[in-house]
Amino acid sequence: MSQPAIGRARHRPGTIADARARLRDAEQSLDAAQPVNEPAVIAAHAIDAAIAAADSVCCVALRERPADGDPLAAVELLSRVDKRLSAALKRALDRKVQAAYESRGISVSDAKMCLRQAALLLDAARDRVLSA
Repeated sequence: MSQPAIGRARHRPGTIADARARLRDAEQSLDAAQPVNEPAVIAAHAIDAAIAAADSVCCVALRERPADGDPLAAVELLSRVDKRLSAALKRALDRKVQAAYESRGISVSDAKMCLRQAALLLDAARDRVLSA
């Protein structure tokens, strides 16, 4: 099997059914963040919600979604749909490594920012899925 060209994102088909499933994933991740008091855990759930919502938007708008775990591929693909949403995803993803792996904690304000970005993406995904 040939490797994708360097710098070129790999995508796979995305259906409306996939968009609905990723929307449910986003809603569940954001719901999981709400009762938690630890900022790093809140941020991690919010980031997962943002990624799933972005996938949902791409499935509806482009009928494709990223095929690998490269978060920058998701940002790039989403930018083909909406630059504002792409920027929101990027802002949330900028905290992913810190939330998941670094010893220094995520601040409450960082966690709230991740929640805002996820909510923005989730609202956009809901609008698109409901109108599809």
